[in-house]
Amino acid sequence: MSNLLEQSLLLTIGAAALTKEAAEAVVGDLVKRGKLTSDEGRLAVDEVVEKAKGEARTLRSRVDETLQRNYQDLGLAPRQQVEDLQLKVAQLEHRISLLEAARKAEDSPVAEPGRSDGGSKSRKKSKG
Repeated sequence: MSNLLEQSLLLTIGAAALTKEAAEAVVGDLVKRGKLTSDEGRLAVDEVVEKAKGEARTLRSRVDETLQRNYQDLGLAPRQQVEDLQLKVAQLEHRISLLEAARKAEDSPVAEPGRSDGGSKSRKKSKG
C-alpha cells in the first residue's frame, strides 16, 4: 500500500515539474511574440504551478482517504491508535508491578525482636 502512495506522490511531483516547464515554454513563446509582457508571463506560470499544486494536494488527499478505508476494511489500526494502546499497556504493567510489590511487602512476616517463631502473632493453643 505504501508503494502506491509513493508512486502517486512521485507522479504528482513529476507532473507538477512538467507542468511548470510546459507553462514556461508556452509563456516564453508568447513573450517572444509580444503577446504577453514578461511580468504577465511570470504571473501566468505562477498561476499554473499553484493550480498544479492544488490538484496534487487533492490527489494526495484522495489517496490517503482510500488507503485509510482499505486499512479499516482489513482491520488494521492506524499507527497513532497502536501507539496509544502500547502506552496504556505499559502503564498497566507498571501499576501491576507496583501492586505486586505492595502485596509482597504486606505478606512478608516481620520478625519481632526477641521472638523465635518468625514473628507470627497467632499462637496455637496446646491441648492438654
